[in-house]
Amino acid sequence: MSRTRIVQGNYYKISGGDHNMSSEGKIISGAGNQVRENGTGDGVYYGNFQRKGSTVNEDFEISFSLKKDRGYSTVVPFGILDFEGNYENANFVFNYSLMLSNIDSLEFKVLNEDGSTLYAITNLPEIVVTARRLPLLGEDLMKNKPEHRPADPVKVWDWKSVFDPYNISSSDYTKIGSYVIFWDGFDNNGIYDSSLFNNKKLKAVITATKNGVRKTKEVEFTTQYAKVDWVDVKIDKTNKRIDTTLRVNLKDGGAEGLECSSHLAGARDETRWVESCPWDKISKEALVFYKRPPIRKRQKEYHQLLEITLQGINQFWSRNSQNIGKGINIVSELYEVFVNSRTDENGLAAPKIIYQTNCEEGRSRNWELSRILYFYEGYLYRSSWKKYPNSILYNNKGWEYVDADIDDYKMVSAHEIGHEILLTYGGQEYSKSHKNSSTILSQKTLDTSPAIPTNGEIDLMKYYQNYYDIPRTIISEFDLLKVIWLTKIKVK
Repeated sequence: MSRTRIVQGNYYKISGGDHNMSSEGKIISGAGNQVRENGTGDGVYYGNFQRKGSTVNEDFEISFSLKKDRGYSTVVPFGILDFEGNYENANFVFNYSLMLSNIDSLEFKVLNEDGSTLYAITNLPEIVVTARRLPLLGEDLMKNKPEHRPADPVKVWDWKSVFDPYNISSSDYTKIGSYVIFWDGFDNNGIYDSSLFNNKKLKAVITATKNGVRKTKEVEFTTQYAKVDWVDVKIDKTNKRIDTTLRVNLKDGGAEGLECSSHLAGARDETRWVESCPWDKISKEALVFYKRPPIRKRQKEYHQLLEITLQGINQFWSRNSQNIGKGINIVSELYEVFVNSRTDENGLAAPKIIYQTNCEEGRSRNWELSRILYFYEGYLYRSSWKKYPNSILYNNKGWEYVDADIDDYKMVSAHEIGHEILLTYGGQEYSKSHKNSSTILSQKTLDTSPAIPTNGEIDLMKYYQNYYDIPRTIISEFDLLKVIWLTKIKVK
């Protein structure tokens, strides 16, 4: 606000005590004749600039509010980009103003729903934010990006460079002025726990103190997951470790190839009940060739298969020092990621697990209308056996004996679960085309898909011309970052 005063005659301003005048800009004095400055005590002194009222006024005023506009209504840890490479806000943001006088100290804290302290700091550290246009980072990588796949390796915005459309610089929150307070959601131990923000009521409080006088302002706000509620993430910034809890709705699909049935057989006057079992269909040639009896009793119960399935998800969706993935890079630092999956009826949509033997092998899948995960062993029938004359499969009339492959089953489990995860953040095409490496409906590998790399990682969710090298198969760094992105918080 500007102020202009015009006096036609003489203008006198007399103070009984000190007279202080300060300006954020220039002070310009002009006179048609002389300009005189007299001081009978210390004379005339030109010292450092001080804000008006910084030492004169004993009283002070503060204001405090939550900033929820201009894209600040959501928070993603570290500002991890979305699937399309768009910027995400990495902080809870508060407006704070100090008026009338400087203060001795300022405390900022965030309280949990039960009143306990989630985060607290006195005399906040300096924050400097320099504005830049959002597309600047990684725009070259985005130019030729196909619509159905992300621009890897653009992963995380440097939020300090793009956070606000204005330049914000703060060296001392105890001086008169208006500021923005940033909080990244981490507690005083450097831990970020997304579960603390799901359907919670929090309170942010500032306390300003001067000469023993304390004034407090607080703002209440609610937080909840903005995308899904079946994944939590706990980030340890000090130890560079991320623990992810994944809740999946796996179900018991029973067994196939073990149930016998009875039916009437024989002539009209000599009928009798005859029992028919699935293993009766196995060719004599296969039984002679393999010299192994059919499986007549389930070798693994559902609870055992469930445990193996969860182990597979944990193994192939984690990236840490225990596997080829090593970790994920966030703001030039390597974080180890450990996934812990567990069953939950309200969790991620997942297949039913079916134990198979003495029948035609089923193909595992995880589509909206059909979600099945097969664990098979023993004698299995291949309906395409006539296409391979002079083969063992042909000689055995389509039957072969397969030992249970736990490692393969774990990988398949992680892959099938992954389809629903990819669908959630990447969409139908990204998930069902195996990241543009297969057809969508027939699920056939594209001619343009490469062979598996001779060394390094193999993407768990892609199709290749040849089969996997299981020890080198892992979820990609990009896809795992998007799992963390799914814990996005909405602030209200």
